Amino acid sequence: MKSHHQVALSVLTLCISQQLYAQNNVNETDALLDAQTSAELASSTVSNETPNVTLDTINVTAKARTGTALAQKISGMPAVTQVITENEIQIQATGDRTTGDILAQLIPSLGASSGSTSNYGTTMHGRPVQFLLNGVPLSSSRSLSRELNSIDPTQLERVEVLSGATSIYGAGAAGGLINLVTKSLVGYGPIRQTRVGVSSSRNFESDSLGYHVGQTLGYGGERVYGRLDVDYDNKGGKFDSEGNRISPDVNQTDQQDTESLSVNGSLGVELTDSQRLDLAVTYYKDEQDTDYGPDYGDGLAVLFGAKPSLKAIDGANVENEPYTTKTSINLNYNNDDIAGSSLSVTGYYRDEKGRFYPSAKSAATQAAEVWQANGLTDETTVNKLTSAAVFVTQSEADIEVMGLRAAMQTETEIAGKKTLFSYGADFERENSEQTYYGQDLNTFLASNGLTAQTNGLTYNGGPDTTIDKWGAFVNADVDITDKWHTSAGVRYQKLKSETDTFTPIYEKLLEEYFNSSAISGTSAAYGIDYQAGDVEKGSTDHDKTLFNLGTSYQLTPNDQIFANFSQGFTTADIQRALRDVRAGFVVNSDNVQPISINNYEFGWQGKHGDTAARLSGFYNESDKVVRFTDSYTVEVVDTDERVYGVEGSLSHDISDKWQVGGSVAYTRGQYDKDGDWLELDAVRLTPLKGTAFAQYNFDEGSNIRLQALAIGGDDKAFKDQQQDPDSSALPVTGYMTLDVLGQVNMTVGRVDYGVYNLLNKDYLTVYHQTTFGDLNRLPASGTTYGLSYTVDY
Repeated sequence: MKSHHQVALSVLTLCISQQLYAQNNVNETDALLDAQTSAELASSTVSNETPNVTLDTINVTAKARTGTALAQKISGMPAVTQVITENEIQIQATGDRTTGDILAQLIPSLGASSGSTSNYGTTMHGRPVQFLLNGVPLSSSRSLSRELNSIDPTQLERVEVLSGATSIYGAGAAGGLINLVTKSLVGYGPIRQTRVGVSSSRNFESDSLGYHVGQTLGYGGERVYGRLDVDYDNKGGKFDSEGNRISPDVNQTDQQDTESLSVNGSLGVELTDSQRLDLAVTYYKDEQDTDYGPDYGDGLAVLFGAKPSLKAIDGANVENEPYTTKTSINLNYNNDDIAGSSLSVTGYYRDEKGRFYPSAKSAATQAAEVWQANGLTDETTVNKLTSAAVFVTQSEADIEVMGLRAAMQTETEIAGKKTLFSYGADFERENSEQTYYGQDLNTFLASNGLTAQTNGLTYNGGPDTTIDKWGAFVNADVDITDKWHTSAGVRYQKLKSETDTFTPIYEKLLEEYFNSSAISGTSAAYGIDYQAGDVEKGSTDHDKTLFNLGTSYQLTPNDQIFANFSQGFTTADIQRALRDVRAGFVVNSDNVQPISINNYEFGWQGKHGDTAARLSGFYNESDKVVRFTDSYTVEVVDTDERVYGVEGSLSHDISDKWQVGGSVAYTRGQYDKDGDWLELDAVRLTPLKGTAFAQYNFDEGSNIRLQALAIGGDDKAFKDQQQDPDSSALPVTGYMTLDVLGQVNMTVGRVDYGVYNLLNKDYLTVYHQTTFGDLNRLPASGTTYGLSYTVDY
């Protein structure tokens, strides 16, 4: 069998030893940005040619599917706007690449992919990103950080990006918007496409083999049109650069040995020449089924401070494997002619469920506080007693969101100046709950952490929470001259939450601990009769008026400068922030406060001959900080914070066939700690990030690409935060990866191939370097291969 693998590798090596090519990964083609509070990014005809700056008015197609089609000029958008086209996604999506992997390569300011199921810590401009699917929010106040694990990337038509806070959208978009737009337009007549693919590790280990099958059916009629995409994916295990299987991610879960089903459906009806109704439905489910677990060491030594081996151990038996399900429904009504104005009304529903990997949880710190408060102060004795305060739990969350958005747009003239008014209102309700399911400790101990079975006990992962968001806005876009454009708006945002009475998880765990047979005798001797206490139901109510003001000026036919001020308004993850509080905590507007962000951007973009470039700088500030402490509880710190940086991109056509280019993004920030400005860590800020590429396009439409992604090392925050006892900052070691990928047009169909981490680099992603404990210091995948075939008929 090994000889066959060597032959396959030789053939693949021959295929990729063609001339290299470049395709710009920062496509600045015309985009439509929905100027409504729903932040639905409208669609436009997108070119697959070399990225360029287009300064003409965008023409809205009659069958835009992502919400209100509000025409604007790209030259009038005083913020960094990017459209990633279907062609760019296609070339990146071969093998087991996720949407997070693809976007990290193509969006300069977006954080590097985590390499796990989660996109936790993936920020833009040092702030959280609001992810949307067809204009419907994927990001909630309660986030499972799996937004980029929501749909198969082969089902994406494009990705629309707006970086920086925007008051047009309101709550939740402090770092910017990323709208994932699914395929929907089918033209006239039937459409059919079949997709098959395989992926493997460098050594073609049988455990690493994965495969993908997909089918598309669609039909476009005179008045009715529809499309259905179904993709099934079966991923194998991941192996590091030395050929060793990578241990499971017990904190956020991973995609090893996972089956997934992704469904994208759309149906549209043109009611009249000016009215249409569009329905978009997506469904995604993945579930892990693996025989491998983490190495906790002899006697679970890792849980008591020993360094983990990070080996994957065969023989795992988890009763309830990790999974993710997401369902979204988006119904949109558009009327392009209501007394000279256009109207869009969108109703949407989303339900998301997720289960995590079973993991041990220690209540030693909390138990020590109780012992000491009751007179036991000998440190050796306390440490011995609290070593028994270990529990095994498995978390499962359910988030349900529904909303209604309405917006109108009116074109008029004021003092002879062409003006576009956009105005509207929206409402969204989010219900979230999270439960920890207890696992049998004896079974877990006897198997050295490989077997997890429920014991019938449950714990609250924070209170059941309902969050209501109301918003209303008006925005005006004015062409002061044919070269000078300005935009100004105001939005009123109201956030209200209600939390149910709940018993904090550590209260329940302490009650079990002090009443266990191993401890109850000693606890009784010290007069400890611990009873879990509750946190009573509560509510918060906040509102904010937000402003935005921006301008752009056309210096030359090929050069544009812009500047923009906008405000963002968001809340901390209330349910997560309250998970670790103790009995008696009062939930009210004073104790759970929102965060306001002021954002400033300025920049230049241009295209001169065969060279296109963009350069922008940003600065944002807030009056509070949300962070994990060193014990991974969440806290909102009432202190000032500032983030600033620069990003740029460039592409150049060497010839009709050769293109080269790249991007760079530098972000830095600090928070105020007792009068000193301490550096923010890499969980919040993406370290220095750069990309580069070279592409060659063949006459028959085939192409080949070499691309690099580099992350700079940084230990400033780690050194700075030694002054902060609650710090969790860790140093980052830089790394660079190379990929070769391309497409070959066949007589029938198209072959896509990819070789990722071409040089078999041994490294850890930023996420695995900086989050959670030593058990999360997992290496990234070594060289992996992907090969797929797509045919339209």
